[in-house]
Amino acid sequence: MTRGLIIALSCVIAVYSARASEPTTRPLKVILLIGGEAHDYKHLEPIVSGAIHKYSGAEVTSRFGREALKDPHLADGYDAIIFDICYNGHDPAEYDNLVRIVKEGKPAVAIHATLHTFQVTDAWSEMLGMWSHVHDPYTAFTTIKLDADHPITKDWPANWHTAGDELYNTDKMRPDAHPLLKVKSPRDGREHVVAWTNEIGKARVFGTTLGHDDKTATDADYQKLLGRGLLWVCGRL
Repeated sequence: MTRGLIIALSCVIAVYSARASEPTTRPLKVILLIGGEAHDYKHLEPIVSGAIHKYSGAEVTSRFGREALKDPHLADGYDAIIFDICYNGHDPAEYDNLVRIVKEGKPAVAIHATLHTFQVTDAWSEMLGMWSHVHDPYTAFTTIKLDADHPITKDWPANWHTAGDELYNTDKMRPDAHPLLKVKSPRDGREHVVAWTNEIGKARVFGTTLGHDDKTATDADYQKLLGRGLLWVCGRL
């Protein structure tokens, strides 16, 4: 083999090695299931989807309407599903489908009133990681960090404050759930978890009860929390 050919082959090998070492991680593709009662979801949708894209790089497809809840292929082709819903009623065809999708391995993020959807059905609450059936009146409050080292909350401000939100009361946590943030109720002093992680079936779940309206939803730290929560459930954080 001539010296020139050896050099040429070495160059080719070097190029392929360099390409092999380049990052190949594509942007996440996620579906945002949003809508329901008691919230202005048409107003919230661009805020929430924009925040998720900004702080995770994910491509977000939003889907409104209760008919989506029964769609067995709702999350096909997506890396994760984000729930920002508030629906009354108790239809097993809806929550059984969604619980199945997550348990079979679809990472999930749950926001605010998602916790009270389906009238706190055990299967739904177990999948999310926390049971809650009421919330305090809308008011301002401050969070307390429970895990300063967790990748989702390590950069969360020590005394983050919202000008207004609904503090969902924690009835109980699933044993496998891991609390990240809590709030001491300004009304009665009781403490409630407002952000946590859960692992169930083959999937990771991140949940937060923060986010009733744009007083919280437009806050940069809150938006980062959603982005980092999504990255964590997808194993990208």
